[in-house]
Amino acid sequence: MSSAWALIEDDGEVLFVRRALDLGRGGQWCPPGGTIWDQEWPAVACVREVYEETGLRVTVREPIAVFESAHFFLCTLNEPREAMSLRVEECIDARWTPSSSILELGTVMDLRRIIPVLDLAGFSPPSAPDGLNTAVPHKVF
Repeated sequence: MSSAWALIEDDGEVLFVRRALDLGRGGQWCPPGGTIWDQEWPAVACVREVYEETGLRVTVREPIAVFESAHFFLCTLNEPREAMSLRVEECIDARWTPSSSILELGTVMDLRRIIPVLDLAGFSPPSAPDGLNTAVPHKVF
């Protein structure tokens, strides 16, 4: 199953959401995103998923990387971050955080991909925890 994920930067911080506990990877922190529908373009899925989860409207600024079937995009807010309205069926919390501080959130979903994606997007990612081998993207834009 393919997925699309949005790195949304605002005022030097990146948005991470905490997945609802009854979903796959429940309780973990991740960028907004999720499943790409059949015949849907990954960038369109990215924008749709951000809106469904956070109520925020974004524009894809540029693709960052693809890891197998996970597509990551750098996005720009089209409205103030205060307009966020979480869909609690999908996300139970959200935080704007400096990219170097994401490990302070708790368990970050797919950290082995998130760290290189933050770096490729021009952010300052945290150092990989001891023993974690970061993933290598299949495609970098």
